[in-house]
Amino acid sequence: MDVNKNITLLIADDEASIRNGLSTVVPWDQFGVMIVGTVQNGEEAYDIIKKCHPDIVITDIRMPGMSGLELMEKVKQENIHTNFIILSGYGDFEYAQKAIQLGAKNYFLKPIKIDELVTEIRHLKETILKSNHINSFTEYLNIKSDPKEKFMKQLIKNEFHSYEQIKNEIQRLSLRLEDAPFRVMVFSIIEDDEIEPEEEFQQIKYLKDMVEEELSRTKHEVLISKSTELLAIIHIKQQDGVFVDYRLLASRCLKRVKKDSMIQLLVGIGSVNQQLTDCSNSYKNALLGLSYSFYQIETDIFDESVICMKQPPKAANNLDYNQLFYSISMNQEEQIEEFCKEYFANLLYDQMPPPNYIRGMCIYFITAVMKEFRNDQDENIEFIQAEIVTRINQIKSFDVLKSFIEDFLKDYGKRQVSSVNSSVNPVIQAAEYFIKSHMGEKILAKDVASHVNLSDVYFTSYFKIKTGINFRDYVIQKKMEYAINLMEKEPLMPIAEVGATVGYDDYRSFYRVFKQYTGVNPSNYNRKSMGTNDKDKIYVKEARE
Repeated sequence: MDVNKNITLLIADDEASIRNGLSTVVPWDQFGVMIVGTVQNGEEAYDIIKKCHPDIVITDIRMPGMSGLELMEKVKQENIHTNFIILSGYGDFEYAQKAIQLGAKNYFLKPIKIDELVTEIRHLKETILKSNHINSFTEYLNIKSDPKEKFMKQLIKNEFHSYEQIKNEIQRLSLRLEDAPFRVMVFSIIEDDEIEPEEEFQQIKYLKDMVEEELSRTKHEVLISKSTELLAIIHIKQQDGVFVDYRLLASRCLKRVKKDSMIQLLVGIGSVNQQLTDCSNSYKNALLGLSYSFYQIETDIFDESVICMKQPPKAANNLDYNQLFYSISMNQEEQIEEFCKEYFANLLYDQMPPPNYIRGMCIYFITAVMKEFRNDQDENIEFIQAEIVTRINQIKSFDVLKSFIEDFLKDYGKRQVSSVNSSVNPVIQAAEYFIKSHMGEKILAKDVASHVNLSDVYFTSYFKIKTGINFRDYVIQKKMEYAINLMEKEPLMPIAEVGATVGYDDYRSFYRVFKQYTGVNPSNYNRKSMGTNDKDKIYVKEARE
């Protein structure tokens, strides 16, 4: 693989400082990355993507006109292949979830760490070069590139735009293909890090010869697409009118492999497509099916039947992260374990959700934890975001991923307790998380004190010394800040409901405390940023109460 080859990058953000910073601060040319444009909105980005097909697009989620998510949706609908990295100043779960559903490779919360972004780009570049330049694998396998191989690569990468182009190549190369219904089968060897290159070459060569023999009576063509992957384009109906039984064919190949070798083989069967111009769709479908080996189900054959078509619900992960943060700050391993069990149970909205969805949500999850506990003065942070992303994407098993996430969180808990140089006080931090997690309840000092293993009197004194504010006033401050934020997000929410959300069953008490804190009553504060029509709606709601 030519690691010095350039890949292309587009930057889209409505903040000029971010566009200019990303394009000028990083020496992209040294990393083999060429910037094809910097734009301020989704419409401009879309125009460049259509013209240039950049390898990577860094885009903000919220931009005027077309947002980053809308841009991703439109590019996906146009079947333009590019890799998106999302930037956002908003930690909202729904934004991350939607971006992950649309195939975002990573999700960075602002302010971003430039070194982490560059590391992610470099990892992504390596992946792109591996997938787009199959010659590197054939050189490694000591196989000379020939016209047939070049044609097959172009076919699976969707580089032909009409059947006439394909037909001319089929005739010129005397291939066993025609414009008739077909499926792509992918034979994937489970990688073994300890295997020698020469043995790996012998494995893929044996697999090719064996598959060719099994397909001798079918109209097909075969390509070694990677050092551990063989694909076959097979027409579903043969000249004698007999239809190919793909699962039976896969079973025969697997049986021979188990009998003749030590190779661990998986087979993916792609979707039926009518025209060879759609060859890449069937190939991607086969790879998608193979990705479900992540769940380690008792099968070696993966087709469309295993693919989850159900979209995740909007509230697929509505857990209280503050409770987890509290458990980490107090190094409570049992509580961390319980949270992880509940977290993964929430992700399993279906028996087997898309593996990339699970990985993506874990990346978002870990990013949220790292952002919460990040200490810029601590130079001994073991994990950085890019390393975690790479590790999560390398994990092959759902059970292994769960263990990895749990171990990661426990490690954070241990470091929170043992870090003598940390500027964050673990007792005060634990108290803050407790308050955030019980916002809708009446919060008493004795309850928080018991959670941080201190007496009531000592805790309140300690809290005042460390924060400069007494505990009761701090709780009121946090409740009022939460109420204000809620009123700005939900301007039509009845005031009594806002009060109940922050633990005031008697809305008159909420009125009184809110006015003491802000200087105005909740109704007047809520109307500041609202139009006349919205104000009228509030009057009606309050009157009904």
